[in-house]
Amino acid sequence: MKKFDVEITETLQRTVSVEADSRAEAERLVTEAWNNEDYVLDSTDFVGVDFKTVGEQELSENRKMEILLVQPGMYPQKATIGTELKDFQDAVGGTIAASYPFDDPVAIVYNDEGKLIAYDYENKLKIKTRICFVVTKAGREALVAYNKRLRAQMHALEVLAEAERPLSGEELASVQVSAATLRILCEKGWSERSEQRVLRNSYANRTELKESLHLTDEQRQAVEAIGSAITEPHQETFLLQGITGSGKTEVYLRAAAQAMEAGKQVLLLVPEIALTAQIVKRFQAWFGDEVAVAHSKLSQNERADVWYKMRTNSAKLLIGVRSAVFAPFSDLGLIIIDEEHESSYKQDERPNYHARTVALKRAQLSGIPVVLGSATPDLESFYKARQGTYTHLRLLQRANGSMLPHVEIADMRLELQRGNKSVLSAALNDALLQTAVQGEQAIVLLNRRGFSTFVMCRDCGESIVCPHCAVALVYHSAGEAMRCHYCGNTAPIPDECPNCHSRRIRFFGTGTQKAEAEIAELPEIRILRMDQDSTVKKFAHEDILKSFSSGEYNVLLGTQMVAKGHDIPNVTLVGILSADSTLNLPDFRASERTFALLTQAAGRAGRGDRAGHVVLQTYDPDNPVIKLAATQDYDAFAASELEIRQELGYPPYTEILKITVLDKEEVRGSSLAQRIVNFLQTLQLEHPEQELLVLGPFPAIVAKVRDLYRMNILVKCPQMELVKRALWNSEFKECRNVFFDVDPVSVV
Repeated sequence: MKKFDVEITETLQRTVSVEADSRAEAERLVTEAWNNEDYVLDSTDFVGVDFKTVGEQELSENRKMEILLVQPGMYPQKATIGTELKDFQDAVGGTIAASYPFDDPVAIVYNDEGKLIAYDYENKLKIKTRICFVVTKAGREALVAYNKRLRAQMHALEVLAEAERPLSGEELASVQVSAATLRILCEKGWSERSEQRVLRNSYANRTELKESLHLTDEQRQAVEAIGSAITEPHQETFLLQGITGSGKTEVYLRAAAQAMEAGKQVLLLVPEIALTAQIVKRFQAWFGDEVAVAHSKLSQNERADVWYKMRTNSAKLLIGVRSAVFAPFSDLGLIIIDEEHESSYKQDERPNYHARTVALKRAQLSGIPVVLGSATPDLESFYKARQGTYTHLRLLQRANGSMLPHVEIADMRLELQRGNKSVLSAALNDALLQTAVQGEQAIVLLNRRGFSTFVMCRDCGESIVCPHCAVALVYHSAGEAMRCHYCGNTAPIPDECPNCHSRRIRFFGTGTQKAEAEIAELPEIRILRMDQDSTVKKFAHEDILKSFSSGEYNVLLGTQMVAKGHDIPNVTLVGILSADSTLNLPDFRASERTFALLTQAAGRAGRGDRAGHVVLQTYDPDNPVIKLAATQDYDAFAASELEIRQELGYPPYTEILKITVLDKEEVRGSSLAQRIVNFLQTLQLEHPEQELLVLGPFPAIVAKVRDLYRMNILVKCPQMELVKRALWNSEFKECRNVFFDVDPVSVV
């Protein structure tokens, strides 16, 4: 018997190791496994697969696992490691990887940003156990008889008899019961030992004191309305729309308490890991160990323990990001979705589910209420509330009686005319200095990572692009390298232009690292950065926010993750750089996203007893969306935007299906996309009454990612069932490189 390395060639190179008697048998085994879809390699399916044996070796008794590591900007590297899970995790680390042992396939799956998001391993879930001890009937009799000469044994029996549950060796050792004593008790039959499962909890010992605030009249009315659907269980969806600082979390707490008092479990979804730390503290202060937390930064074993807690009713309340919507509850009674408008609730990869849609369906099947909370609700949710499909609950005043912050618009065109080439306007520069002098804090939002957004030759205008994606590389000062934010490819900074060989290379734009460097030069400023690059570690989000909240730093700079959910009373200033950067994207939701982001960011200021101030920097100060965001008038924005969408035929007045074709060859991909369009146009002619509209095919806004060209098709129809049924029965359903996204959050 030998081990053969069989190379699978598709969008990325993979190597699978199998045991076989011959090379031909090895290739046959891998081919059959592939055809049976036993090797699920990536969230992007493949076009054209080839199998080739690239190596063989005799198997030894001391079996090892051979893996293939694929790192950004490097050729695949083979490594031989032990078969323990720890060996595998140590080898993979934080790299992008695809790997297979020769015993059983291991699939590494990464998302479009090159982040490791999942893997499969034959022993990936390891139950953690500990040895525990209980007193027996004979032990209780011995304790009654009490032999003074056996003081250590009698002491151990007293401790075990008083305990309400089995005690571990560690717990007994803390009260001076030795392992030798326990061994003697078990030999005499006075105690029994058993192995019990230990449920991991990374959030243990992080509980703070419970804070119970006095409810406003608006909060009380909201709690009563939700409570009626809990005490007399029925399915009802509530849209809790409250301005920033209005106390939506307090309503969540009271509603969750009612559900748990009724013996029910509660699911609370949050859009990002960055928001979990603060909300977990609030809920743990109320409910202690009844709270479980699930997100991608936890280990696979920790998440398995969380699922076990919910399935066995060992925990009553689960706080998690979108995947938590699939948790196996034993008796779910309430679902709460915080910041329900956030696009991160929609998964970009297969399956393209939206956590809100799944939650609503789950609530319908279980007959339980759902609370959708936001200061800037999704326009489709707002429309349903206005139509009476959802029950509309409103919080129009801040809970502590403070006013919304004053918003100042800084015209960056005038700043340039005055010779100011800094990332900071004069207004924001002065405001930061004043905030620091007064001992207050500021949050600065910039929706870009890296040091500069792109690198360009000043002679020929050539920008340095990723060789695998149709997008410019971003310069990162840490490591002095350029990085692709789509595939993770890295490249050194060139000494000369690859096109004209000029040495006049310049960095353009502003990223978080560059903004950090400029702001840090201001006197009295102690700045902290929070973006994807600085939050790689498990509790990085929480540690950064803790350092900022404690006053160790007085300026928090970051991407979207600093703009929402954080309640820090000492923050009196919010600066928004490039407020219009997402406004002109070719997406019908661009205005809604920009308004929500600006409003949420502005709402971080003035949440304590001091007035808040917001400086909103823009090159388009006359844009209606910018003006409405400055006044934080959601109703006016919603009325205007819904009117535009009705006129142009966009949700909520119609449904949308996005079809994406991926292919290594642009012409072949375009040809397949055109065939799909022809099929849909035929359907359009056969059913003119359906008001079916087919747009495309057209290249995605990033036309190539990881050497795959991407073509989009948009289908608009008031009732999409006919289109779904036709595609389901078509040849295109089985095409591995065709992706269907119902109700996409982005059409580009």
